[in-house]
Amino acid sequence: MEEYVHEIAPENIEAAIEHAEVSQKHGQVIETIGQKLQNQGGAIAEGQAIKEHGRSVQAHAQAAQEYAEIAEAHKSESTEAFVRSAHEHGKAVEEHVAAVNDYLSAVKRIRPPQPDQRSQS
Repeated sequence: MEEYVHEIAPENIEAAIEHAEVSQKHGQVIETIGQKLQNQGGAIAEGQAIKEHGRSVQAHAQAAQEYAEIAEAHKSESTEAFVRSAHEHGKAVEEHVAAVNDYLSAVKRIRPPQPDQRSQS
């Protein structure tokens, strides 16, 4: 990664910290959903994958928060840490999307689409 040295606006750093905190909570929810799918028995593999996505979201979000806090502490040299924070947040978002896709696949497999009742009237 290239070395950048610019001061990042404090409100941008604060937003990065807040986004990381929200992503950590999302990761916890994703992990819980994966565990519930595993416990239901019909989607054990998908549940495990979703649970792992949730853990990965949490890990990337934690790293994003740590880099944002480093950027906050080193205001005059904050760009590199801020860029790393954004990169980790992007990874957390990618894992979140993957979890949603796995969940949708599991739901389609467990509950096949029902014919639209309105079109049969």
